[in-house]
Amino acid sequence: MSGWDAYITSMTGASAAIKRAAILGTDGSVWARTENGENVFKATESELKAFAALFDDISSVPSKGADIENLHYVVPRTEENLIFGKRDKTGFFAVKTKSAILIAIYEGPNEISAQVRHAVENVGGYLLQAGY
Repeated sequence: MSGWDAYITSMTGASAAIKRAAILGTDGSVWARTENGENVFKATESELKAFAALFDDISSVPSKGADIENLHYVVPRTEENLIFGKRDKTGFFAVKTKSAILIAIYEGPNEISAQVRHAVENVGGYLLQAGY
């Protein structure tokens, strides 16, 4: 267990809707991920490298979508350092800091997406303030 696991716990603890989460380096390397039972974050190394590269040209992401854990998500919205993906009753929020990318995959109705976004942005903001 790494020190980064506490940030995973902080994200997943902030919303019961968050089922899986990961913290990556901006190169796509995994720093921490959920690993408990059925909620293992299962994205492959090549998938995560491709996902991290989305932040290099974030404005093009809505036109092509995003792939994570072998699923394709529609991306209705991006912001400066945020990608929101949606697929049926699941979705994800990904936030990029100076040297990390936080991803939270959630399940549930659209109404809970604001809670998930808040959880991911809070941890991302903390990491930014800490120099990451």
